[in-house]
Amino acid sequence: MEVLLTWEGELDNARLREVFGVQAVQASRLLSAFVAEYGTALTRASPHAPVTPTKLFQPRFAGNSPDEYLRLVESVGPTARSFAVEDLRLDLSPVSSPLFALATRACLKQVGLQIRYRSLAQPDGHDRLIYPHSLVRAARRWHVRAWCSQRTAFRDFALGRISKGAVEGSPSPATKEVDRDWNEFAKLEVVAHPELPAGQVQLLQDEYLGSSTNRILEVRRCLVGYTVQDLRLATDIRRHSPPEFQLLLKNADEFSSVFSIRGAA
Repeated sequence: MEVLLTWEGELDNARLREVFGVQAVQASRLLSAFVAEYGTALTRASPHAPVTPTKLFQPRFAGNSPDEYLRLVESVGPTARSFAVEDLRLDLSPVSSPLFALATRACLKQVGLQIRYRSLAQPDGHDRLIYPHSLVRAARRWHVRAWCSQRTAFRDFALGRISKGAVEGSPSPATKEVDRDWNEFAKLEVVAHPELPAGQVQLLQDEYLGSSTNRILEVRRCLVGYTVQDLRLATDIRRHSPPEFQLLLKNADEFSSVFSIRGAA
C-alpha cells in the first residue's frame, strides 16, 4: 500500500481491490488501518475520498526507485484502470533456471562449479573449474564473480556463455573475503561533457546529476568497467565527443586499466 501511495500519489478502495484482489469491505478495512497507522502523515477529504500524503509523509518501506512500483503493477496484469507502464530494459542474454540454480548453490555452499565456458577467443567452449561467490546483474546480462582455478585469479563469467555446468564439491580455495577488487569500492565522478553548450550542460546536470555539477557513484572496483559501459560515459575527452557521449567520467585516469570488461576468456 505504501508503494502505491508513494508512486501514485493517492490510494482508494477501488485501487486496492484492483491491485490486491480483495473485496470492498476488506479494502476499506485496510485503508482505515493504514490511515490510523500513519496518522497526520495522511489526509482524506471525506470517508470515501482517496487517501493522499501530507508533507509529513515519510515512506517506511518503499524505496527511492520506481522499480518496485513497476514490479507491483506488472504483477497485476492489464486491467481497465491501469495505465501503460512500458519497461524497455531488455535481457539480451536470458539465463536458464537450472544453470542459475547451480550458480546459486555453488555461491551458497562455497564450492566449485565445473563449467563449459564459451568466449570470443574459443567460441566452441573450454572446460573451467570456478568457485563463484556472487551473482551480478549488469544492464544486459548476468554473470558470476568467481575464483578461476586455471587463471588462479578472480574473474567474471557471463552466465549466457556457460553451455553446461555441474557442482563440484571441493571447497573454494579463495573466498569473497580475499577478492580485493570486489571488496574495494571506487568513486566515479560523473559530469556533463564539457564540450556541450552551457544550456545542454545544465539540462544534463538537472536530469542526471541532481542539479549539481557532478555526481559521485560508488561501485565495486571490479564492476567499474560495466558501469562505464552501461552509462555510456566518455573516458577520453579527445576521442569521445558529443552527441555520442553526453556524460564524462572526470577521474577516468584513475581507472584506465579497467575500462574494458574483464572477461575470463
